[in-house]
Amino acid sequence: MTTYPSQPLTRLTDAQREELMASLGRDGYVVLPGLLPAPLMQSMLAAIDRLALRERAANPSKRSVKITNIVDADPSFRALMMYEPALQLTYDCFGPMFHLCQSNLVSRPRDEVIGDFVGSSPWHADGPRPALFPKINGAMGMHYLKFGYFLTDLTHGNGGSLQVVRGSHLRPELDGKDKEEFHIEDYASDLVQIDCPAGTVVAFNQAQWHAAPPNTSDIERKNCYVSYSPTWMRPADRDFPAEGSLAGITAEESWLLGEPRPAIRWWLPTKEDVARMSRFSRDADRDQAVRFVNYE
Repeated sequence: MTTYPSQPLTRLTDAQREELMASLGRDGYVVLPGLLPAPLMQSMLAAIDRLALRERAANPSKRSVKITNIVDADPSFRALMMYEPALQLTYDCFGPMFHLCQSNLVSRPRDEVIGDFVGSSPWHADGPRPALFPKINGAMGMHYLKFGYFLTDLTHGNGGSLQVVRGSHLRPELDGKDKEEFHIEDYASDLVQIDCPAGTVVAFNQAQWHAAPPNTSDIERKNCYVSYSPTWMRPADRDFPAEGSLAGITAEESWLLGEPRPAIRWWLPTKEDVARMSRFSRDADRDQAVRFVNYE
């Protein structure tokens, strides 16, 4: 049975990171050991409401709303992009050379739409399209790490909670079965439904099988997803920013948003590039975080 946190989390300890990485490798997902701080959570809820209201005003028949590239849709989401525990865990997965891969929000009231990735999500693994990408021992590696921020209460059990199959990131997508041949009941012993309290943060490998059924409750399900990938991968839902468009933000934000730089530095960093994200390295390794290999 999944244990959920009750206190806010602002930074992971090295011991917590070690435990989370072991669980992520074994199970393909982890629940972070603390909740999103209340001020950040309230800011995200207000931003979701602003954007959802705009979408529904433009299309009055729309119920469930999904918006991609939220870091550009509303600048307040950049604070979520900078959530320190997420960046610490991402650093453990990819080292200092990672950036924003994608960001989106979902606002789901009671809805009966099945499997359209807005009102609900069918069983799948995320791209790069799993069926077409290279595999190691039949399974995909981690191309990006995805964080789900669940901002409304889901402990009542019928709010369309995230579901995962434990350890499925180590298998081909849906075991290589066609949609008609795949039956989630065959994996019942490893099926986990994350009926979590508001503020819960879940991290998972993009190759993990996951789904979200429709929300059949009277509580609108509001959540965000933010993913990070190595810098040698292009972002999934946004173009790189133009020269001069990132004025007024921090050096870390600029790095994550893909600041313009020579092509080779996307995969062969300078000492300054490595140092940029060193704040998120482990406390025990901080002195070694900016070691530089001379590629010349």
